[in-house]
Amino acid sequence: MKHLKHLRLFTYIDTIVREGSVRRAAEKLHITASALDRRVQDLEEELGTEIFERHPRGMRLSAAGEVLLGYVRRHLSDMQRLRSEIDSLNGLRRGHVALAVSPALATDFIPRIINTFREQYSGVSFAVTVAQHSDAIRALLAFEADLVVIVAPPRHPDVIDLAVSEQPLVATMDRGHPLARQDTLRLSDCIQYPLVLPAPGLTSREMLESVLHSGRAEARIAAETNSYEVMRGLLYGTQNIGFVISTGIPKDRLNESIVYRPISAMDIRPVPLVCAQLKSRGISVSAARFSNCIAEELNNISLPETYKAYAKT
Repeated sequence: MKHLKHLRLFTYIDTIVREGSVRRAAEKLHITASALDRRVQDLEEELGTEIFERHPRGMRLSAAGEVLLGYVRRHLSDMQRLRSEIDSLNGLRRGHVALAVSPALATDFIPRIINTFREQYSGVSFAVTVAQHSDAIRALLAFEADLVVIVAPPRHPDVIDLAVSEQPLVATMDRGHPLARQDTLRLSDCIQYPLVLPAPGLTSREMLESVLHSGRAEARIAAETNSYEVMRGLLYGTQNIGFVISTGIPKDRLNESIVYRPISAMDIRPVPLVCAQLKSRGISVSAARFSNCIAEELNNISLPETYKAYAKT
């Protein structure tokens, strides 16, 4: 492994890029700015080209630097995987998994699976970033995330799916709402009431857009929010109706005054929930085992019978 001796330098370069300046990177790395700048200049002399463009407000990668950064992050990722595999020989005592997840999964789904995983592997730590699907894919491509667990992701040739589950849209409301007694709702019923809509950019909002702008009926929008917790708060004791994908429903809902009712698939088709990794990147043992837990959870999600026929057409 010829590149092993350069790992510290690779870490320096990666940190400068993330922090945007030598001074901030030096503070994070606990070395002097002059020493860090000297290491970068030595590397530039060795390569025969500048890897950073220096500006009064910070450092920016040159074209050569962009190429080098991909090399740097691949090898840092490989080293993390190597350490994880060595740790696995001793029972996965340590490890780290970086995730980028959809907002709909952040309240219950992902925390619940992480907590269950850490009951068995308490030495594995997690970094969880909540991001819209395009940002999550960018984090994966930049080696900032080992795995993404996102709803309706954009397709990318360098990303491979590890597990997929179809997710219907669900209406959520106070238990005393007039529609709460029905098993399945039509969207035309929902828009007779004030709506608490997911913010633009969220998948659940994208699922609603065509219907909201169809002109069939004018929706009354009570609020828009990118927080599912805020949405739930706006439902208590009102006739407001909110929307989530089915995985956004809390699993433990004892004494819950908020109820969830599926929207008919005749109105809105289910969308895929995907756990994915970078195709060209070998993930660590801890990340691989966690992805297996995600896959098992998704396999256990049963799509209501009323959706299955429409999902196939």
